[in-house]
Amino acid sequence: MTNRTKGLMFAMLGPLLWGINSVVVNMLFAQGVDAHWFATFRMLLAGAVLLIWAYTKQGPKIFAPFKQWRDAGHLVVFSFLGMLFVQYTYIMAIQAGNAATATVLQFTNPIMIAIVLAIKHWQLPARQDVVAIVFAVVGTLLIATHGQIGTLAMTTPALVWGLLAGVGAVFYTLLPQKLIAKFGAVTVSAWAMTISGLGINFVSPVWHHAPVWRISVIGLLAFSILIGTAFAYVVFIQSLAWIKPTVASTLGALEPLMGTVLSILIFQIAFGVADLIGSLLIVSTVFIQAMRRTI
Repeated sequence: MTNRTKGLMFAMLGPLLWGINSVVVNMLFAQGVDAHWFATFRMLLAGAVLLIWAYTKQGPKIFAPFKQWRDAGHLVVFSFLGMLFVQYTYIMAIQAGNAATATVLQFTNPIMIAIVLAIKHWQLPARQDVVAIVFAVVGTLLIATHGQIGTLAMTTPALVWGLLAGVGAVFYTLLPQKLIAKFGAVTVSAWAMTISGLGINFVSPVWHHAPVWRISVIGLLAFSILIGTAFAYVVFIQSLAWIKPTVASTLGALEPLMGTVLSILIFQIAFGVADLIGSLLIVSTVFIQAMRRTI
């Protein structure tokens, strides 16, 4: 098996697991698990797992981000404005709506990034970006209204949290770039999860509102945190060693597709033609962006 083949397989496996995980989180909420407790527990445990994994690979080098105040401060800012923001809003979007709409709405983040970069560099968006922005706006409207423009088909909190998850993904993507270049993606993300988990623990302590520890809840939690979060992330990051980031990000479109399909099959959510078209429009923006980078 060639490295490229392994890279493609890993880049597909990560988003597929994330898509499955979104439905697993939906199932946890259906069993009465508190969203705030889950956010704290997930980040603390996933952060610890990633830190252990990073230490086995890098040893004491994982503490390098704390050797300089500037790097440590940058990491703390990313932990709260990037990691905590995107994780919390995404979890709340699933609780307020469902896994399908949450994953699709979060996928508007590449367009938000294009807009932010255009403003930052004081230049008009490229033609592909304009097309992608139009697709994202129309797609979001179709999903939010089921094609009945003027009436909101989903709850306002579900729409707001979903779009905020997209905003969070923008911070998550742009804030850590220098840190990742200096210390590596796994080390940065492991510390960010741990720091954000410790931070939110002061607001929503992990020992408050704990769920009833049934076997089903334990199994779903184990999958969500160990497989759907930590393992999926490591697999996806590893794919970047063998294939280009543009290819990997394009394959990330499998996440909302998997989340949508499983939500329809398991929860039997209403998903009509307008929702399908809206989802395809939003997901297609990733391919449009990838085409721009490869031209």
